[in-house]
Amino acid sequence: MEDKRELICKVLCKKEKCHSDLSVCDGKLNSRCKQLGKSFIHNMNEGQVDYVTSQLRQNTFLKACPGSGKTEVLAIKVAYEREQWKLNNQGFAVLTFTNSAEKEINSRLGCYLNGKLEYPHYMGTFTSWLHGYIANPFLHKVMKYEGDERGDKSIRLIESSCTSDFLNAYSSDYGYRELGNIKAHEFFREFKTDSYQYCGTRSRQGKEILQSLIQQDDWRELDLAKTKMKFWKSGFALYEDIEYMSNLLFEKYPDIPEMIAKRFPIIFVDECQDLSYVQLELLATLCKKGCKLHLIGDLNQAIYGFRNIEPDDTKDFIENHCFDIKLLTENYRSCQHIVGASEYVVNGQEEIAGRNVNKVGSPLIAILYTQGKEKHAVNRFHEYVLENNLNVRESRIIVRNKNLKNKLLGMKSNNQSSNNLEVFAQIVYLLNRESEVSDFKMLFDMLAKSTRRTFFKTSEHLNSQFLYRPKEIGGKDWKRILFEIRNVLKEAKQLNDFSVTWAEWKKRLNKLLTENIKNLPELVECTCDIGNIRKGNKDEIVEKTLFESEEGELSYAVETIHGCKGMSLDAVFFMSSYQAGNDEHSGGYWKQWFDRADIGEENRLAYVAFSRARYFLALGIPKPRSFSDADRKILLDAGFEIVES
Repeated sequence: MEDKRELICKVLCKKEKCHSDLSVCDGKLNSRCKQLGKSFIHNMNEGQVDYVTSQLRQNTFLKACPGSGKTEVLAIKVAYEREQWKLNNQGFAVLTFTNSAEKEINSRLGCYLNGKLEYPHYMGTFTSWLHGYIANPFLHKVMKYEGDERGDKSIRLIESSCTSDFLNAYSSDYGYRELGNIKAHEFFREFKTDSYQYCGTRSRQGKEILQSLIQQDDWRELDLAKTKMKFWKSGFALYEDIEYMSNLLFEKYPDIPEMIAKRFPIIFVDECQDLSYVQLELLATLCKKGCKLHLIGDLNQAIYGFRNIEPDDTKDFIENHCFDIKLLTENYRSCQHIVGASEYVVNGQEEIAGRNVNKVGSPLIAILYTQGKEKHAVNRFHEYVLENNLNVRESRIIVRNKNLKNKLLGMKSNNQSSNNLEVFAQIVYLLNRESEVSDFKMLFDMLAKSTRRTFFKTSEHLNSQFLYRPKEIGGKDWKRILFEIRNVLKEAKQLNDFSVTWAEWKKRLNKLLTENIKNLPELVECTCDIGNIRKGNKDEIVEKTLFESEEGELSYAVETIHGCKGMSLDAVFFMSSYQAGNDEHSGGYWKQWFDRADIGEENRLAYVAFSRARYFLALGIPKPRSFSDADRKILLDAGFEIVES
């Protein structure tokens, strides 16, 4: 093992030996080591060293438990291989699924490379890589898109929630019950089942309605195919369309995947449990053409079932392509009690060691609460945090149910979709409670969509990835506009008064937008149209129809499970919904977390939430009349101490 560690040191630090004492280290690997106050390479464990020095040209799965330092290890592996890379026109691609993950890996890489990963290599999201290297150069071949007036054949991504009027030109010839005439961006062809899926927003049952009608009437498939082809021929596509068509492209033009595999003979995929079936099929084709894959992740953290992402697909892919399995089984984030509870909910098979210290006398607590008294439970959690000298800012409330999140933040749950005026009210409300809202992206997305709807209602625009930017506005200008609007809304004291009627509040908002924001050059010619007040709400008081009246302020940010993924927190309060929802697999109700008879996404959601905690994990457990001794036993068996709120 020491020989392998010295090999890493020789490649990265240009030294023969790695010292634990930084005072005698004269290598170039000083920036990261100084950050940590110790030599990272010298202190790497056996599993980490084994992966970094493993064969590059071998399909490899790095199975990494939470808190195992996988991002650091991936960065070292990439740096280690880049330092030895000899090919000028071929490189490896390092793919992530979020911009934040890309930023994090780049940050770690910078410590070992003294800069970014550069040509011929690629670092970015799977989406941007697919769009840049496959969609834009080649998809016009199967889309039959001849390009714009300048001959540019780049594909323009449209989001399913887009409401621009130009999309009316890409509508089905026939109606589909309450869905009406379906627009081309409201459905896609799903690759795994080779069937049309509804993704629009007109009906929660849209998917089932479409499936039922197609089964009844064969001719509807032709209608949908015609609608989609017209959309494609104009150069537009959903991201789902791009993935679907990329596989068709690979089948029809086998020289293209061969070209891609030659350009990127090695592909690293971080958080591989988030790979969809269609993405795995693309990678499978590249494998057949000689590309080697390094998949890094934890299948127990697969929590995107609503996107049809199943960990069994990745598991089967790994088994079918002869992957070498490497393990990271030391959790440096959590104490052993929390590691044990996390492994318990997923029936973990590996021996995972919790390497963090146990700073709390009772690291696992289940706090029972009654409906309507959620904040009492939060206060009890807060007492534990203070008693154990844990960092409040480094702690979070985690929920599965967005209605519960809104309730804790003070916003009323509303099954109706919010209109534009109500979204503005929510934005103002959250802007004045930023200490409680850590999901900046969520807030900024709301602002971007509402601004576009207000000033550019009929304009063609890009999707959420580009903050719904109207095509006629440049990227930098659009962000500047959004920040200007954010500042105006945040500083407007008259808007923070929610004791007025909706009619009065709308009047204030309209005056503010017209007088302050329309002075921006890009908005001078735009019409300010906030939208209508919801029927019956004109004379209603805003705070009574939109917000909860319960007293008390939160000391913690509230995260969804998906929002907290990747976080390391001192303390976590994971709150269950008061009762199981209609969807038995929602993962919002606590009994679903502990049902180990058939491990599913609800267990994995709990696993992700549990494993964010370093020292203290509390569960918010509802106590209805049916709470029984058997229920208590479930919690006690998992290692939790039970207390009343």
